[in-house]
Amino acid sequence: MKNRKDLDIHVLYGGFSSERPGSIMSSITVSNALIKAGYNKVKRRDINQNSVKTLIHEKPDVAYLAFHGGFGEDGTLQGFLELLGIPYTCSGVAASAISADKYLANKFVNSIGYNAPEQIVISDLNEIKKLDVKFPKIIKPIRQGCSYGLFLVNNHNDLNEKAKFSLKFDGQILIEDYIAGREFSIGIFENRKLQPIVLPIIETKLEREIFDYETKYPGGESLYKIILPANLGKEKNAELEKMCLDIFSKLECRGYSMIDIRMDKKGKFYFLENNTIPGMLSASESYIPRMLRHSNIPLEEFVDIIVESALKRHTKENNIPSEKEMVKYLGLKLAGEK
Repeated sequence: MKNRKDLDIHVLYGGFSSERPGSIMSSITVSNALIKAGYNKVKRRDINQNSVKTLIHEKPDVAYLAFHGGFGEDGTLQGFLELLGIPYTCSGVAASAISADKYLANKFVNSIGYNAPEQIVISDLNEIKKLDVKFPKIIKPIRQGCSYGLFLVNNHNDLNEKAKFSLKFDGQILIEDYIAGREFSIGIFENRKLQPIVLPIIETKLEREIFDYETKYPGGESLYKIILPANLGKEKNAELEKMCLDIFSKLECRGYSMIDIRMDKKGKFYFLENNTIPGMLSASESYIPRMLRHSNIPLEEFVDIIVESALKRHTKENNIPSEKEMVKYLGLKLAGEK
């Protein structure tokens, strides 16, 4: 652990989802921060279906994940890295897979006692014709980030038209209750003692109803305003922090994560989604770096903490009893012993 800055740190990025461009930018931000933190052997590696095979022969000491979207953020690559015994940053297979699926994440949060919007899963446009729903509704692909295919619809014609496009991103889409109110992003990361810490909360004040692709796309900056820290009041801030820490812990997230929440006009919080590898597209503009800066935590210190967290988790999870220890513990004898 003391010599970790001499380890081979490979920043894995790319993949083949629609969020690949953002992943490339995040990998540059992370790599620069690692170098600034004093890491001597930092390498960016573009991972796809072919290049992933090189990890078998060119195993890094630590994989710093800078993916957004499928393959790299949904537990697929995490499982492969575990098979290879490579320590990696951020959440494990289960937390990644659940969080990447907006329907599963919604049901998980409901199961531990928190609010999430009601959802209907649609995989065929013909299913929409049978629906009797009240508008407005949100539609979005089940496994897609960056607000791709996310729309607010106000009638059946709008729903049909937008659903055609949303289905191009995924084989399934969600029709979800629209929660009118305020939108918050809550960043959480594990400190050097592996204790989850909540960063200052951001409120995204929108000029429109939802934080859609048009708002996020370059040029949409005039459509929203960032308030950091959010003006929630002491009690509501504490309630929101407690909720998000509980979700982070019970989902067994690791490293860092960012949870998006809506608060309705009555002050009730609703879970929207959990990003297990939040974007680091810009060291100055992305939400996590902004939160860190407000907490006086340099980005280079943050990435060092995340690498240390990955190493500690890996050591802890692989420190299991040997077969000999199990046999002795159970009072049995090894094969061939008298």
